Amino acid sequence: MARVLAICISSARQEAKRGASEARFVAGEGIEGDSHRGFSDRHVSLLRAEDIRAAEAEAGFSFPPGSLAENLVIEGLPSEIPVGAKLKVGSEVILLVAEKGKKPDEPHSYDYKGWCLLPKVGYFLQVLKGGVVRPGDEVVMTEDKKR
Repeated sequence: MARVLAICISSARQEAKRGASEARFVAGEGIEGDSHRGFSDRHVSLLRAEDIRAAEAEAGFSFPPGSLAENLVIEGLPSEIPVGAKLKVGSEVILLVAEKGKKPDEPHSYDYKGWCLLPKVGYFLQVLKGGVVRPGDEVVMTEDKKR
């Protein structure tokens, strides 16, 4: 079973995100209180806990939640999440996997001690149905067969 380990937000772009005990996701916009809400069609960023742990082992130090500019840290998702898959988070929220990583020519101006994972192994999601998410919430993935 996949589950949310951390939800992270920041009030200003290009600053580290901080952990939150819960967050309200808004359909078509993103997360209330996060600097990326309404900024683009990539409403929410996600890193798999397994990818963070692998990077920590390579780097030799820990990455605190939010330090890699991620909104969600989720444990238990497959190593490849297909674009078009939907994630039901908790009892209400539905997220659409819109993109994996960033385009090679797209700038990424934020890193933590020289490390950034979103451009290569991160996922960008759209909020299809809003609601409240908390650490510990279950995450269920379904593929959209129409894509």
